[in-house]
Amino acid sequence: MGYFGSDHEETFETNIFPIQGRPEEEVLARLDAFSERDVGEISGHSIVYGTQLMNHMDAARIAKVANMKFVKKNMLYKELMAGTERMTLEVKRMIQEMLGFPDGVRIRLTSGGSESLYCAINAAYQWARQEKPKMRKPEIVAPYTIHAAFSKWCHYTGIRLKRVALGKDFRADVSAMQAAVTRDTFMIVGSAPCWPYGLYDDLPAIAAVAEKRNLWMHVDACLGGFLAPFTEKAGQKLPPWGFGISGVRSISADLHKYGFSCKPLSSIAYRNKDWEQYHEYAPADWPDGPYTTEAICGSTTAGPIASAWAVMQFLGEAGYVDLARRCIEVKQRYTDGINAIDGCRCWHSDLTPMVYEVPRGMDMFAVMGGLFERQAYCLPGFQPPVIKVIIDPVTDEVVDRYIEALQEVIPEVRAGKITIESIRPYI
Repeated sequence: MGYFGSDHEETFETNIFPIQGRPEEEVLARLDAFSERDVGEISGHSIVYGTQLMNHMDAARIAKVANMKFVKKNMLYKELMAGTERMTLEVKRMIQEMLGFPDGVRIRLTSGGSESLYCAINAAYQWARQEKPKMRKPEIVAPYTIHAAFSKWCHYTGIRLKRVALGKDFRADVSAMQAAVTRDTFMIVGSAPCWPYGLYDDLPAIAAVAEKRNLWMHVDACLGGFLAPFTEKAGQKLPPWGFGISGVRSISADLHKYGFSCKPLSSIAYRNKDWEQYHEYAPADWPDGPYTTEAICGSTTAGPIASAWAVMQFLGEAGYVDLARRCIEVKQRYTDGINAIDGCRCWHSDLTPMVYEVPRGMDMFAVMGGLFERQAYCLPGFQPPVIKVIIDPVTDEVVDRYIEALQEVIPEVRAGKITIESIRPYI
């Protein structure tokens, strides 16, 4: 499961489901004990992202309160909850305003980036079934770096995913993608930015291919969607990625990343109603009539939606810009500190994540093991071997602790005092 290994197997010597219920205090104490075994909220950096979300402490606090107020609200019955429905509509409108989308864009909320991508693929496929009747073996053309959720959904549905090799700059090779298009291709995609390297693909060029070949064009902005607009307002120029690009029909962006909402919450936006119509499916071939849901999932809690509304209202544009500016500062501090370590080199990235190489010939996993032992957590990249840090608006102390840990680890790995065995407890 995840990056480092499979699910943990455990043998229970006795039954653990109680015959009689336990006192509330005992139950809550046990929950606290579980939580205390996890890493802390500011231990390292990618762990802040991976287990504690993109955690700005003030925003996180109000997000948790809002989430708990609405956690028992079932969005399957939103017609009976006028207040919750109004709150949801306001979240969708704020998403449109935050991301700079034009009027007419239609937004659906999902359980996360994977479901947003599944929705995009499904909408594109339903459109293609109608508009491309000669399609025999449906396929999607994507850069090699497109998110693994595409592979999952294609596996589930039998759609072929053609991952096309990258250019020398590790971005999509648009010419190669165009050459990979066949009569069975119905969708072409790009990232803003990609998860492996934090780089934007040339989305205008990919969209031009889409328009020329009559393909559904999707932009995966799950990672950077809610950071990019405010990064630009903070003064950093980014490549184009939104609906200003002719040919883009859908865009995914996660609120539980740089929108700072509670998990699980993402969004998928369609350029207009014409494209949104392929999103919806309301089966009625059973005794209880039409079954209509926001996205693919059925019953979902309103808690994360409430958390998004609360954080958006709490931070406002100025707050999001301040956090984006802090992310820029954090990234530069990491870059300067890591590049100052003999043999380490940070790559350029357009946004986040930031990746860096360890000294040539050094075992990357030995380095990661040493970092984990020092509670400086990170993620691996495999092709090529790089270490990944997700940029978050943390304090200088968090960054400096990571840099200090890396400064300690590199010479110890070089001297053979730290080996790959250090990472095994986490695999």
